Amino acid sequence: MLGLKLRTVRIPTYKFRSESALLECQYELNGQRKGQRSKESVRRHHGYPSDHTNESMEDEEKLYSIKWYKDNEEFYRYVPSAAQPIKSYKIEGIRVDPNHSDGTKVLLKGLTLKSSGVYRCEISAEAPSFDSVQGEGRMDVIYVPKDGPHISDGERKSYQIGETMDLNCTSGRSYPASTLQWYLNDVLVTDPNNIIHYPSVHNQHGLITTFLGLTMVVNHRHYIEGTMRIKCVASLSPVLWRGGQESIVQWEQPAIDNRIAMLLGDKKQCCNY
Repeated sequence: MLGLKLRTVRIPTYKFRSESALLECQYELNGQRKGQRSKESVRRHHGYPSDHTNESMEDEEKLYSIKWYKDNEEFYRYVPSAAQPIKSYKIEGIRVDPNHSDGTKVLLKGLTLKSSGVYRCEISAEAPSFDSVQGEGRMDVIYVPKDGPHISDGERKSYQIGETMDLNCTSGRSYPASTLQWYLNDVLVTDPNNIIHYPSVHNQHGLITTFLGLTMVVNHRHYIEGTMRIKCVASLSPVLWRGGQESIVQWEQPAIDNRIAMLLGDKKQCCNY
């Protein structure tokens, strides 16, 4: 018995806010893939004699409905036998475009952050079998920061050897939260003693701002050819946002003050005896 089979469920993994998303649920009923016309149906359409009896046709399963759910809440129903086959229900974050939706696909328009969730399609056959198949997938709607990140204390001209450098990096608003990383002379800072983690701030509309601190005592190794370069990079998952954004501050090594120069000079003289 061929019956009802689920073939493919296509749900976008990631979408940007305000975009549209096409959800697809492909299935087979009595060995015929939905959306394709079988040779049998073509013969009947053109008036050719059928190789099957009416009795076998009556034994075939018929589609009853296709339902779509977001987080287990129904928002779309397709019932081919109904006077109005398509019916949608109001759910926060869901706007169905009925002109581009049917028995195998649903188009969602104007996505918001509340459109994120688990989507499931459920296909049911009519009596007597009442067969049912379903498939699901998760879609996350993301918002890429429009600006940032920003480094505080970036206006400072230089740091003396032995001074403690305290910097803060602030991301732009995003969803999900941006990940911040510090680089010193293009090398990732990984020492937990140099990194200060702060709680994220949740803004209106569900957007998130993240913060990361950097603290370290400046020594001569931090200056390469007289320059120290500090960079803060904000990124979402590489799958979501390949570009990333960065903020860079750069300081020239300050000249050794007169007292230190004099001590060095004295030391040099003492060694030339």
